[in-house]
Amino acid sequence: GLKFDMKYMNFRVRACNKAVAGEFSEPVTLETRAFMFRLDASTCHQNLRVEELSVEWDATGGKLQDVKAREKDGKGRTASPANSPAR
Repeated sequence: GLKFDMKYMNFRVRACNKAVAGEFSEPVTLETRAFMFRLDASTCHQNLRVEELSVEWDATGGKLQDVKAREKDGKGRTASPANSPAR
């Protein structure tokens, strides 16, 4: 039931053994932080069709077909692994 961008509790810890207890740590807040991310259509898996706010699985590998079409036109990708359609 945790929600994003919420603070839940503050706590601190200390080490203890049979002889003595150590000093307390600085207080730490347990929280869930909100985050934003975007998928990059040019580097995602060949079967993912990425649009602004949606991702769709294309089992036919439509992205790979698009790359092959561009290669025929002389506008294809380089041989760099960073540009691999399977990345």
